[in-house]
Amino acid sequence: MQLFDHHVVIAKGSDSQASLRIDDREVLKNYYVDIDEMHVVDGMAVAVGTSSAGGNACEGSPFVVSFPKGKNPRIDGPLDSCFPVTVKPSDGKLILSTPATPNARGQKWEWTASAGFKEVQGEAFVADTSKGWDQLRERSVTHPAGLLDYAEVAAEINHLAGADKALVNDILLGVGSGEFKGDLFVGTSCSRHMCTDQEAVVVADLASRTVYLAWKPSGQKIKVNPDVKAWPEKAKAELRQWAAKWK
Repeated sequence: MQLFDHHVVIAKGSDSQASLRIDDREVLKNYYVDIDEMHVVDGMAVAVGTSSAGGNACEGSPFVVSFPKGKNPRIDGPLDSCFPVTVKPSDGKLILSTPATPNARGQKWEWTASAGFKEVQGEAFVADTSKGWDQLRERSVTHPAGLLDYAEVAAEINHLAGADKALVNDILLGVGSGEFKGDLFVGTSCSRHMCTDQEAVVVADLASRTVYLAWKPSGQKIKVNPDVKAWPEKAKAELRQWAAKWK
C-alpha cells in the first residue's frame, strides 16, 4: 500500500514470518504483522498495527508507525502486553490501555509524536455493580472471565474459591471459552501457558442463581465447591467431562 508518500508492504516469507517493510526497508518481523487503524495525531499521520508470535495465549501487541513530513517513518513498539489493547486518540496523543483484572491494574501507555510510548498508571478493576443475575440472562458472556464483571456473580465465585481467590481469577482470565446450555452457563479455562496443568470449570445456573466451581491448581488434585453432591445432574455431567482428562 502507499501511505503518506511511503511504500508499505507486509509479506510472508519462506520461514512463515511476516515482514513489515517501508520503502524497501524491513522494520518489523513476526509470525503475524498487521496494520489495523489510522489516525492523525498533532497533525502527523499515524498507523497503528499489531504484531504476534502466533498461538492463542496472548493477543497481538500494538506498535505505532508515524510519518513525519519530509523525514523517514518512525516505529515505536511493539508493546509488552498479552491482553487486548484499545487505542483512543486524545489531545495530541494516543491512549493505549488494557482492561483491568481482579488480580491486577490494567496497563496504560501514552504515545506522542515527539516521545513515542510512555507507560502510565492503569485503571484498577471494579466489578460492575449494575450487572448481576438478571443481566446474565441476556446471555452475552462467551468466556468465563466475563462472569467476573458481574458483581453479584463474581462475589459468589470469589466466595467459593476462598483462599484460592487470586489463583481462580487468574485461571478464569486465561485461555478458555463458555456457552449457555439451557439455563446453565458453562465455562472452562486454563492459566496462560499452563493448559492441562492448571484449569477451572465454572457453572452458573440461571434458574437457581447458584454458582458451581471446580479448579485444579498446578501439581495438585481438583478442588470442588460446593461439594459434588450438591451439584445438579447437568452441572455434575459438565464437571465429569471436564475432569476426565486427568483420569
